[in-house]
Amino acid sequence: MSSLNNAKLYEATKRLEKHLEERENEYLIYKQHYILAGTFNVNNRQAPPNTLLEEWLYRVTDSAKGKHIVPHIIAVGFQEIDTSSGAYIYDDKKKEDEWEQIVRRTIKHCYKSKHNADEFQLLNRIRLMGILLFVYVHHSHMPKCSSVSRASVPTGFMGITGNKGGVGISFRFYESTLCFVNCHFASGEAQTQRRNEDYQTIESRMTFTDGINHSYKDYIWYTPTTPNSLAPNAQNPMASTRFWKINDHDIVFWFGDMNYRISLPNDQVRKNLIELSIESLFKKDQLRDEMNQNHAFTGYREPPIDFMPTYKFDVNTDDYDTSEKFRTPSWTDRILYHTKRSIIQHETSNASFQSIIPLHYSCAKTIKFSDHRPVSGLYHVGIKIAYDDKLMNRIRDELIREFDREENDAIPTIEIYPRPPAIAFNNIRYLDKVSYSLLIKNTGECPCACSIHPSSTFEPTRPTKIKELIEVPYFDCLTFTPNGPYILQRNEEQTVEISFKMKTQYSWSLGKKLNEILILHVENGADTFITLDVTLDMGPFGLAFDQFPPTLFDSEKRQYIYFTDPKDVCERVVETKNDPPALYISLIECLKERNDLDLLSVFNGEIQDSLDLIPIRDQIYAHDYNFKNYPSINLFMTLLHLLQALPEPLISRDIQDKIFLKTNNSNNRSSQLPSGATIQSNIPNESPSQQQHMTKAVSFIIEQLQPKERNLFFRFLLFLQKSWPTPEYARRTDNNIQAALNICIDILALSLLHKHTSRNQRQNFLLACLNEEKKKNSK
Repeated sequence: MSSLNNAKLYEATKRLEKHLEERENEYLIYKQHYILAGTFNVNNRQAPPNTLLEEWLYRVTDSAKGKHIVPHIIAVGFQEIDTSSGAYIYDDKKKEDEWEQIVRRTIKHCYKSKHNADEFQLLNRIRLMGILLFVYVHHSHMPKCSSVSRASVPTGFMGITGNKGGVGISFRFYESTLCFVNCHFASGEAQTQRRNEDYQTIESRMTFTDGINHSYKDYIWYTPTTPNSLAPNAQNPMASTRFWKINDHDIVFWFGDMNYRISLPNDQVRKNLIELSIESLFKKDQLRDEMNQNHAFTGYREPPIDFMPTYKFDVNTDDYDTSEKFRTPSWTDRILYHTKRSIIQHETSNASFQSIIPLHYSCAKTIKFSDHRPVSGLYHVGIKIAYDDKLMNRIRDELIREFDREENDAIPTIEIYPRPPAIAFNNIRYLDKVSYSLLIKNTGECPCACSIHPSSTFEPTRPTKIKELIEVPYFDCLTFTPNGPYILQRNEEQTVEISFKMKTQYSWSLGKKLNEILILHVENGADTFITLDVTLDMGPFGLAFDQFPPTLFDSEKRQYIYFTDPKDVCERVVETKNDPPALYISLIECLKERNDLDLLSVFNGEIQDSLDLIPIRDQIYAHDYNFKNYPSINLFMTLLHLLQALPEPLISRDIQDKIFLKTNNSNNRSSQLPSGATIQSNIPNESPSQQQHMTKAVSFIIEQLQPKERNLFFRFLLFLQKSWPTPEYARRTDNNIQAALNICIDILALSLLHKHTSRNQRQNFLLACLNEEKKKNSK
């Protein structure tokens, strides 16, 4: 079969599948099931002994008749089960096991049966640092669960820390596809845009795969010879691995600590709460406002809130925050839902009803050991449980005949505004985020489906895989809100916000100009080509050392010159050819002089969320390197951004290859840290062979480095050596200390070596360098 025929077959399949889905009510049989969803930020606190989270997972199931409803699915998400900075490094399941035992014990206590000791079984669980998700299914329905998949998306510092982000579990329940997402967004009252970006990142990046799966859609290609025959056609081209995005599912529950606040003065919020007047507070709820403006969670719904704000409480009290920070009470903990089809038909009648009916939505007031109150909701959800194959075959045949008639009469057509579609982002600086609004309107006589793709990877003969999109650098820097594909009915419009933000790893590779073509692909219609022209001004971010201006030194004052008017240059000002750029020297010297950087708290999630590096970035662009007015953490994070953006790591890739090739050949075991190892187990207790081996590696690097790189390397190590904890401190068994040290090692090593070698190799190398510097300074 030719590629052209394959393309036509694929397009015909997608069109038929779409129209069959639109007429599901005619052949699918729905049955309502109960789903319980809950979210709880535990604030890194351990539950009291023998705790039962009864109010959270049981009282919400009260029915009007005084009996408790037994849910069919229970999905619960936790945040901050471990807030230590390096929790993502450990392969330690202790905390998630502890919480799983608490949830299981609560479920068993609340929903015990005379006939079955374990009414519910754990379908799957997933953790990203402090974010944890469990999905339980009633044992009688477990055989109807298939295609179980899970995914996670970190949105924390440089996309690797996972202190913020989302986790998800996807599966097929009977014939419906379900997705549960648990998230933790950026904190801070003024960080609404950051929270929106966290949502957009998770929504666009989270991808599930269901493997080879057969469902009612296989009957597009198969006419059964006997009633209820379940053998799909072996030639079905759709029976292959499918990539699912969040909103591809029939039913989505998205919950978590979304951290949206109330945009009112703290005193006014507290006054309203004392008076039990909360309606006026809803009008200033950031999440509702962002949803109404389609900035986040487009198409999602939330039941009316009739409970008090769930954050922030003094622990073990009913008092809102009385600490020094005096947080404004807010509804940070939320449960939203999304459904493809809002109205469906009942299984035994022609009556229509909502596909998701909220029954209860509340917070557990009596669970007080965290600074958050847990939130839960019970929902009556219409699930596709079976289908009438005779009816579906009849509808399929009708559609095929209809398509034959319409093939030349109904070609999907769209118009887009502004026209011509030309995206021009000019003078984009490092850390900038810019946006372009594109309006798509269906002007044809039939519904249309469209999506945006990079021209370099798009092939209409097959679906585009997520991995391929991420491998296109400029496309990885783009976000689309809402994320496609876009299904438009006749005369329907869709506004798409196209945003561009340069990522650190691409800051040197894309050049000063980016001229590309985006394809707005219309299924069965004419594609539209969108020009993308970006002028990048990365300043010093992504510059190699030899591209910087000369480094100047005042020989009389014995100091480097960080801001110089050319007219002021005199004989005493000399160029130092072996020194790194003045920008790097200024940042490091300023940090060394202060000696006040607490490495154990640098990567704390709340601190990272509140950082604003734009002012210091703008000053750097102005070539003013006097940084005395900025906090040390801002200087340190700027330095890390500069190092990570270098086109070649400070320790070049060639040198790394030579080092780790030798280390692996000489003593592979001693050259790598074991997976999940801690600093405690490796700094104080190095073997003599390992010490000798790493000493040679460090000496080898010193010999191989160019003068400027060597100079900066030593300056950086000396600064770290001043801030680094003593071996005695490193031996402490406190998990938070160990975790903070681990993440520091990981990110600092990544800044020096980039991702050219394994994490274990990077960590081990930096540890050896720090030890060598300490030995030299102790002599």
